[in-house]
Amino acid sequence: MNPTDTCILAHEACGRSGRPVASVVIPCHNYARFLPQCLESLLCQGLDPAGLEVVFVDDASSDGALGVAASLLGAMPFGFWQTLALRRVGRPGPVRNAGLSVARGEHLLCLDPDDQLLPGYVPRCLEALAQGRADVAYTGYFEEQDGVRREVLPPDYHPLLLANQNILHSAALLHRRVWERGARYRSATAYEDWDFWVQAALQEARFVRVAERLFVYRQHGQGYSRRARAEDGQAKARIVLDNQAFFPPWTRAWARALQRGEAWARPQARGIIPVLREHTDLPLERGAAARPGPRGASPLPAAPAQP
Repeated sequence: MNPTDTCILAHEACGRSGRPVASVVIPCHNYARFLPQCLESLLCQGLDPAGLEVVFVDDASSDGALGVAASLLGAMPFGFWQTLALRRVGRPGPVRNAGLSVARGEHLLCLDPDDQLLPGYVPRCLEALAQGRADVAYTGYFEEQDGVRREVLPPDYHPLLLANQNILHSAALLHRRVWERGARYRSATAYEDWDFWVQAALQEARFVRVAERLFVYRQHGQGYSRRARAEDGQAKARIVLDNQAFFPPWTRAWARALQRGEAWARPQARGIIPVLREHTDLPLERGAAARPGPRGASPLPAAPAQP
């Protein structure tokens, strides 16, 4: 964890010796009312909770969330739990990083307190990681907004799809080696989770999809995702420029032009990064600018070879 990102004001830990099977990091700011349901969802996974660690990270809540979390965790049969109190950060990425930096699990998962894991989420993801010799497992999910629930079943992973849009939800389960290799949530972009998965892809991490809807993602007026949508164009450009090796040269040209405010570079549809040259509106110019890709080879992201 970068010490300039967060300031830990208090840290409480309780647990056994050894390494948990999985650590669930819960970043929180004024979401105390969601914590009972969120934590109960972890107890309904069909796993022995003694093998789970919960790391609750409070971003200076004013609704007593830290005390609520400590009280609930102290009464639940998790084998390990920690609470961290931070000086106000205001962005979920550094708060997640603070929790991940102290998490001890072999596998890691970030779960926002207003979201919910459905029964079987963790064991199905663990099984998929083991069978696929993978690093990141993600599932289908239900998106809830204003009382309406929509089913989402994302496609199988391909780097071109991830370059184009974020096909993973924020609670994907990852092996801790992804964190140890240096992937971090970066606050330079409002799409912090998309940026994190691109970093993992650049590590040549293997992704596996679980073709079941096992997660509930809730959108409401207080969610950080609303800010991300408001900053859509610049947030996408920042992902591209911070992970340039993952994107083709015309996409990098689009991102640079968008940040500079050049008229030809449109933000594109919300949540979409152009990965085909004809979608970038890159001006037709003479010389190298007309052929930004390497000759005789495709500059598009390619999937890693299968073992």
